Amino acid sequence: MIADYLSKEEIAGYVDALRERVRSGDLDEHAAKAAEAIGHDPQNARAAILAALPSAGAGPPSSGGEHVSVPFFSRDPAVSLMQTSLELEARKSGIVHEPEHHRLLRHIAGVLEELKEHLPEKFSTRDPEWVTRIGEATLRRLMRGNHPFNREPAEYEIDRDDARIVLVGDWGSGLQRARDVAALMAQEVEEALAAGRPAHVIHLGDVYYSGVAEEVRERVLADGMWPVTVDQARAGVGSWSLNGNHDMYGGGWGYFDTLLGDERFAGQHSPDGEATSWFRIRTPTWDLAGLDTSWDPEVLGKGLKGVLADPQGARVRDWADELDGRKLMLLSHHQFVSSYDLGDIGQVIAHKLEPVLRGNDVAAWIWGHEHRCMGFQPAQGMHGAGFMRCIGHGGVPIPATAKGDLPSPGLWQIPEAGDRDGTFEDHDARWNRFGFAVMDFAGPKLSIRYRDDRGHTPLTEAIA
Repeated sequence: MIADYLSKEEIAGYVDALRERVRSGDLDEHAAKAAEAIGHDPQNARAAILAALPSAGAGPPSSGGEHVSVPFFSRDPAVSLMQTSLELEARKSGIVHEPEHHRLLRHIAGVLEELKEHLPEKFSTRDPEWVTRIGEATLRRLMRGNHPFNREPAEYEIDRDDARIVLVGDWGSGLQRARDVAALMAQEVEEALAAGRPAHVIHLGDVYYSGVAEEVRERVLADGMWPVTVDQARAGVGSWSLNGNHDMYGGGWGYFDTLLGDERFAGQHSPDGEATSWFRIRTPTWDLAGLDTSWDPEVLGKGLKGVLADPQGARVRDWADELDGRKLMLLSHHQFVSSYDLGDIGQVIAHKLEPVLRGNDVAAWIWGHEHRCMGFQPAQGMHGAGFMRCIGHGGVPIPATAKGDLPSPGLWQIPEAGDRDGTFEDHDARWNRFGFAVMDFAGPKLSIRYRDDRGHTPLTEAIA
């Protein structure tokens, strides 16, 4: 591809160019329909679409660190949709000449300069027809609205107490290191099957840029990507995925229809056969409640703070009442506590789960959203969760943490601050390695191994 649309500077230029196309009136027809879909008066469509774009530049990055410029994954739904449209429309125009996983995570400034020299107008921010085409594609996706929420969960029973569950969060970027993570997860599945153990893989959510069907097919379902094969799925290996805020940037259609419509995710359907974004997996001694903290009726919701569509809160309370000595683990995309992204902590999840948390019914809670691998100090009393972990480092790089104390309530972080072995260097910056976790059940006991994209295991823990 001439430009891989992961440069913040390049994307900011496209946002500016798109604003001009909106103001010019060239997008009025599409803008009116999109404005209506997001709850605005179509008569004021230009103002509504302009308000949906960042006030300046390309907005903040999803990859952590306010000054990250490459690779740039936007935290803004409209900009993420524009990145999606840029990539897909470029392919339609035949200007993709390199597999995505080869071109991502490389410095593209030189390529962009070459583009400006040889193609000063066509397929650039200075090509009004091209920018209009990108705007139309973005607004068409926006005008679909959001996929309906399924109020019924999937229920699944594992009748053995020695299952292996592989967990990964924020993995669906298609980056080469994410592919390395997938290969290692596949090895964990194969080893479990060879030992005669039940095996399942759970993604904690987020396919980039905006989780549309084409991105789901390429970054998750394509050969060599998702670590469970069709044959393994038919033999009983389960695949599960939570709904992330980036999945909702595309309205959730790629998540509900394409991802959960794949044969490997056949278990994640409610009793009526419909795809559902939340589930309960039961072992003889554990209940795993996978919650949807991202679905929101607001079409352009940024999804930075977690929510909890009804009746999930009430159903979790019911599940807690049915434990009868079993242990409850919550899985979610959004975090419950944080040491860094304090602005992403909302009150909705804590409020709706208050009876369960206050009763100390939650033995463990694991989430993604922040692109880190972290442990947190136990929360007591009203916020009772004894084991809290973030596993959100599956597919998006985050700048390596400088040396210093870990902010409360952080307990540990992989890599440790200043640990150069647990990081990698790319285009003049140092980044944390990608990774995932492996949960091995042994009756009421549970061990968790954390592995990075090289296959190293820097930490193993146990929940008794």
